Amino acid sequence: MPTRDPTSSIAPAMPEATDRGMVPTLNNKGFMSTSLDPVSAAFTIYAGQVNGLSLDLGCAYGIASLAAVEQGARIIACDMDAGHVKVLLSKTTRTVSKRIAGLVAEMPKVAFRPNSFSAILCSRALHFLNGDDVSETITAMTEWLEPGGKVFLITDTPYTGFWARGAAAYEKRKAAGDPWPGFIPDVTIYLPDQARSKAQLRHLNPMDPDTLARVCKEVGLTVEHADFSGRPDQPNSKTHAGVIAAKAS
Repeated sequence: MPTRDPTSSIAPAMPEATDRGMVPTLNNKGFMSTSLDPVSAAFTIYAGQVNGLSLDLGCAYGIASLAAVEQGARIIACDMDAGHVKVLLSKTTRTVSKRIAGLVAEMPKVAFRPNSFSAILCSRALHFLNGDDVSETITAMTEWLEPGGKVFLITDTPYTGFWARGAAAYEKRKAAGDPWPGFIPDVTIYLPDQARSKAQLRHLNPMDPDTLARVCKEVGLTVEHADFSGRPDQPNSKTHAGVIAAKAS
């Protein structure tokens, strides 16, 4: 395991959750849900059952990492924002602190040794990457997995948030064969005026289960689950796309 915290200063305060249970990130790039979606919940259980190390890539404040270590997992919680990692580690109890380590790194630059992990979660982070970087990151995850290991992937879809206004155009691009039909080069065209000045991202790549599954298959993973899911307050919506895929034993 790497060192628990790559930085030494005191953890910042975690922002308050919205009435929908969404916590703003410190870097103003999105939100972390205070509830686990079905795929993230499956990761926490699986990570607690396997003997090897697990990875939570793009962990934010670590809701999934903390749940996984409570299930018995050994886990590296990785995020691009050091403040998020500090908040996460400040919430660990003495009982589980030896089974979780924090790492600050950014996709797709982050790198690990081949066959390092039994399970990898990447929840609501891949949609911040362009298509090439998504493919590169999932390819790298496949290399990091030990034989028989699994990836658990969740992204926002073109049917949620401000981006839902472009859903019809997304469906036309998908029907025409565009491999990344949800890619938005400039998100500010969908944002209200008061949100534009605060936005710290310019492009977004919302995906559906077909897109995530296609990339997994292209890198040799076997897709076990691919479906839409919603927020806890909208369980039947198409808010999220989730995929679970396994590396050959």
